[in-house]
Amino acid sequence: MVALLGRLGANGGPDAMMRTKGGYPLLKKMAIVAAAAIGAAFLAAAPALASNAGTTVHLSVPLAEGGLTVTCGTTVLTGTGGTARLVFHESTDAQGIFHLTGTGTINQGTLQDTSGNIYSISGANWFGGSVTDPDANEAIVFTSTDKFVIRTATGGVFGMVNGVEHISPNGQYFAFDFGNCSD
Repeated sequence: MVALLGRLGANGGPDAMMRTKGGYPLLKKMAIVAAAAIGAAFLAAAPALASNAGTTVHLSVPLAEGGLTVTCGTTVLTGTGGTARLVFHESTDAQGIFHLTGTGTINQGTLQDTSGNIYSISGANWFGGSVTDPDANEAIVFTSTDKFVIRTATGGVFGMVNGVEHISPNGQYFAFDFGNCSD
């Protein structure tokens, strides 16, 4: 996913706020691509969008082409099959506050380590929040939850991405990581 994000040049957006805090949950990177794609179209029309019903975008990205990598301890797993499905929604209220939300799921995801062992991955990511500008430089509140399970070919649990990140209206930030894998 990092390669995909880099190719599309997704700077700013909700990811910029989270990147400064050290967060990069699994599917959020691909959701940022959606944010960049629809956000750019709305920046020019921002005054006309005040208090709009919003826009929803659905994306489906092959994991192998998205550049997905997951690290569990010293084992690096690379996406080889399956699809990341993303739903991204943004709207602007009457006060000019931008509201963002996204949900990502993995369908029939497969991973492979450098020795050729095959793993499956399943789970979901949700993020959402409100910001005072479309580039997400001034967050009001933002939360992200990630829950992904990586299983061996025999079905045993190999590892998990399991975390929560939150930034409060007063700027306080916290993150909990209960998993043993990261992206």
